[in-house]
Amino acid sequence: MRVWRDGDRRGPWRSTSDGFNFVSAERVCPGWAPFSDPSNGGTAVTEIPSDATFTPEEGTDDWADPSELPLEDVQEVFATLAKALRAYQLYDSRNPVYQRFVAALGEALSRVWRSRDRLQVLVEEERLTWLGEEVYRNEDRSESLAFVLYRDGIRDLTLKEGLERTELEGFLDALHRARRTAREGDDLVTILWDLDLEFLGYTALDIGVDGLALPSGLAPGGVDVEGVLRGELGEATGIEVESSDTVEDSERAAGSEGEAATPGIVKKEDFNPTLYALDPGEVRRLAEELEREMARDLRTAVLNALFDRLEEPERPERQVEILGILRVLLPNLLSRGALGSAGKIVGELQRMRDRTGVFDAEIEPLAASVLEELSEPESVRELVRALEDGSVPPNPEELENLLQSMRPSALAPLLAASEWTGDQGVRRLLLSSVQRLAEGNRGLLVELLGSEDSRVACGAVRLVGRMGLTEASGSLARLLDEGGPEIRRAVVDAAGQIQSSVLAGALQRLLRDSDRELRIAAARALGAMRYGRAAVDFEKILGSKELRQADVTEKVAFFEAYGRLAGAGAVPFLAATLNRRGFLGRRDPSDLRAGAALALGKIGTPEARSVLEQARNEDDPVVRSAVVRALRGEGEPPNE
Repeated sequence: MRVWRDGDRRGPWRSTSDGFNFVSAERVCPGWAPFSDPSNGGTAVTEIPSDATFTPEEGTDDWADPSELPLEDVQEVFATLAKALRAYQLYDSRNPVYQRFVAALGEALSRVWRSRDRLQVLVEEERLTWLGEEVYRNEDRSESLAFVLYRDGIRDLTLKEGLERTELEGFLDALHRARRTAREGDDLVTILWDLDLEFLGYTALDIGVDGLALPSGLAPGGVDVEGVLRGELGEATGIEVESSDTVEDSERAAGSEGEAATPGIVKKEDFNPTLYALDPGEVRRLAEELEREMARDLRTAVLNALFDRLEEPERPERQVEILGILRVLLPNLLSRGALGSAGKIVGELQRMRDRTGVFDAEIEPLAASVLEELSEPESVRELVRALEDGSVPPNPEELENLLQSMRPSALAPLLAASEWTGDQGVRRLLLSSVQRLAEGNRGLLVELLGSEDSRVACGAVRLVGRMGLTEASGSLARLLDEGGPEIRRAVVDAAGQIQSSVLAGALQRLLRDSDRELRIAAARALGAMRYGRAAVDFEKILGSKELRQADVTEKVAFFEAYGRLAGAGAVPFLAATLNRRGFLGRRDPSDLRAGAALALGKIGTPEARSVLEQARNEDDPVVRSAVVRALRGEGEPPNE
């Protein structure tokens, strides 16, 4: 094992038959310390105790009062260095985020240089120390700056004034390469040696090559290598180290004996586990990190990276390329049911378009075209088909976020889709989701009421009703008079949710329409609207010959609506219909009397209940059943 210390002379040590030749920086073995050797202009070595530790150079950090140490400034340097290294891994060198971290690191170093011209720290497996004080710690080895240094053998690190001006990014690149390098690649010491950084110093341990024969005799500096190894290794592991005179004989014997061990040859099996061995706690942490990585939303991480680079207006070529990727990616995500990711793309693109300076005049139309394609009728039809066949999970929140981010031009095809789909669940989901898009485009929604496409018009009518848009009352009233059967039915269904006298007047005209379904729907809608002015018209219709010829459903609908609209004023008319006897004791038909009983139940006043009690023991089973149902009901307060 050797120690390398960065010095004034460059080049590697080389082993020869008579020892080690000095051609480079100072290198010593653990347990040895350097001393000056003027004879060769370099550094020699001398033996020191094996339990000795690395200490900073004398005189470089001599402080009379420890309380005056700029500890916070030094801690800030290495905290910022770790952040800058992370930014180097994630962002391009031109990215503003990366440049901001590098600038912050330069400022942190400049604050340290106010009191010194160099900063020397000792490297431990999980932390860095300076003058005995901890200045950096991270127990997560995958992110730890200290472990990157320690793993590759560096035991102390010296940053010198001037590093931040010319060599800072080179140092970050070296750390990044060392962290990501393959097992067979260069380690950090080799990378730093190649870079030959002027303002960076370090001391490193180098584990010897497996199977290296130990030279005999003394090294040029006068050190007995064999004796040192015998003391260090023989006593600790029981290895018997032979002199170099018997190495060749041992090798020949090993060749003849096959797998027999060769004395005098040091192998890594002879040593205890190195720092790469993991304890149970480390294995558990690795398993947790692996599980967290496998559960990470990789798709979102990739999209975030694309958006980070899309925000760089100084790189228009890259923006064009990313927009092309998103154009292909959007329909692919929709077909896979990834509504959340598709909504994220659309939302981020819209926010970037709203910000000034992100897209220039040439890029802006490309970004707009991506959003327009998603809002085209064909794209909407594909989305609805996917919802119908179940390939897209019906997540209301994700669908709402996606539809809200669509262009207003998507409103018409979405409304049409809500009409032609035969899946009632999908229809409700579409109407609920598209409502958020329509909230910001109410004027366009009212315009769509007059669409030539009956499906778009019907969808718009239903959505207007859900939203209770009174400003659309005039358009709805015109549709009741001029629209086709499907549109008129849709208007009647929606009218009960809109309080408008204009619309109520149009509904009142439908009470005598030739379409039975429209008459029943109009009666129920007027009752739900509590439009009291129609009570007189209802009373006339209830006493007409036309209603007597209608079926039970229509009669009940008209009676119940009349009860809601007329309230207590309707009790005399309904009481006469329910209990009066005509010529020779004849009564009204059973279905009319049953309808009157149900209407009295809707009124719910004491007078109305008194009339119902008179008919409780009615012989007619149809009337008796209606009276019992009316008495059991809670009733509704009379219309004011």
